[in-house]
Amino acid sequence: MTFADQTINQFLENVAASAVTPSGGAVAAVGGAFGAALCEMVCIHTIEKDGYADVRPELTDIRDELGTRRVRLLELADEDSMAVDELQAAFETPNDEDRAELVQEKSRRTAEVPLEIAETCLGVLEHARVVTAKGNRNAIADAGTGAFLAHSALKASVFTVQSNLELIEDPTAVADIEARLAEIDRRDDEALKQVEANIEEIA
Repeated sequence: MTFADQTINQFLENVAASAVTPSGGAVAAVGGAFGAALCEMVCIHTIEKDGYADVRPELTDIRDELGTRRVRLLELADEDSMAVDELQAAFETPNDEDRAELVQEKSRRTAEVPLEIAETCLGVLEHARVVTAKGNRNAIADAGTGAFLAHSALKASVFTVQSNLELIEDPTAVADIEARLAEIDRRDDEALKQVEANIEEIA
């Protein structure tokens, strides 16, 4: 059963259990999906409201893109758990000449998946910048909450990537991932500052 098919309580009980997964990456992905859903909701309340005709086309597109990211984040939650489980299995394989290569392959996957989670959350946050600026004024608190959830999920995912980088021995792969992380951090800071400014304008 995928995480998307579980109830919220089932997912939380699985997290708060002795099993290795779902762990931090999956939880961050689900948190980012909640952020996307909130911003998506604000788009809907803007599109359907009189007085916002001038932003309707833009927020309709953003609503659709947020929906796509929400779905992808739930998929990534499953992929993260699978990556962690496969790495655990790799560590438990017989210590022969193929084990080291297998561990490296699976270690890289445990960095690549949360990296995509972070990048997907960044997309949510950058859309939230527009939603908090142009969305229904009565729902800006929801858009702000969505933005902060996406930001927190992004930061958690970046932390997970950095933790898992220690397992990767290929310096070229590490350098590439670190460059992508730096770009995510830069864009995250810019988007978050704009969201906060947008919210302060209506406070």
